[in-house]
Amino acid sequence: MIRGVRPWIAGILLVILAGGLIWKVSTRHKQSELPPLNYSESTVTAASEHEVTAMPETNSPTEKNASNYKITAEEYQLSAAEPWLSRSKAEDIAAKVNELHEKHPDFVGWLYMADSDIDYPVVQGTDNEYYLSHAPDGSYYRSGTLFLDWRCSKDLTDGTNIIFGHNMKQGMFGDIRSYRNNEAFDAHRYAWFVTPDKVYRIEFFALSIVSGFDILYDVPCDLNEWHDRLLEKAEYQRDVKITDKLIAFSTCASDFENARALFAGVMTELGSLEECIYPEK
Repeated sequence: MIRGVRPWIAGILLVILAGGLIWKVSTRHKQSELPPLNYSESTVTAASEHEVTAMPETNSPTEKNASNYKITAEEYQLSAAEPWLSRSKAEDIAAKVNELHEKHPDFVGWLYMADSDIDYPVVQGTDNEYYLSHAPDGSYYRSGTLFLDWRCSKDLTDGTNIIFGHNMKQGMFGDIRSYRNNEAFDAHRYAWFVTPDKVYRIEFFALSIVSGFDILYDVPCDLNEWHDRLLEKAEYQRDVKITDKLIAFSTCASDFENARALFAGVMTELGSLEECIYPEK
């Protein structure tokens, strides 16, 4: 019985050995047929190395001497940390303001801040409820529209102003919750509020967490008292020269019941949108 089994075992071992040899040969064959490196990538790399050693000067703007290269208003990269707009963005805002002013009587102006979702029209109703769920044309809209407190002057002649917006996961004033750290707060310093006849640059100085029933919501009010109260409640603040006009963006917060976040800044009136455009030096 044992003698009969041995040939079978030997046969099985031979089959396994032969299979291993075939697999090894096949693998080598496949490896030899691997596709070559991407030719365009390899030649680009070689050309770059050649240019570095043999051609140090290049026509690429990014490699020009900084003193010789001028960034244009179109090339300017929008940033909420800097007080400038690109020419195309300024023209885009102006077009939107003109269109909405003609169509909607409740339209106040256009609010924009770079590096954020804040790029919306602002309206004003007869209360602070209607535009929580309506579009500028009066149709039902679940996300609502940014709106100026109904007690504030529509022409923004008051010293203290509040704009309301929902705290959404994406859009409206939802981004404000992400500014509650030093780095983000410092990176979001400027915004723009453009009305049919005025242009304002907003420079933020405080992010405060308050109750929805705080005296800060009793606007318009004394500007200095409002400013001091904002700083008293501020999580983050910076020194900014106070003008005769302040504004705050108000949205819900989850810190406690009826909590609100107020992102506040000073408003500086400019002569025109042209003054907002990055200066080509």
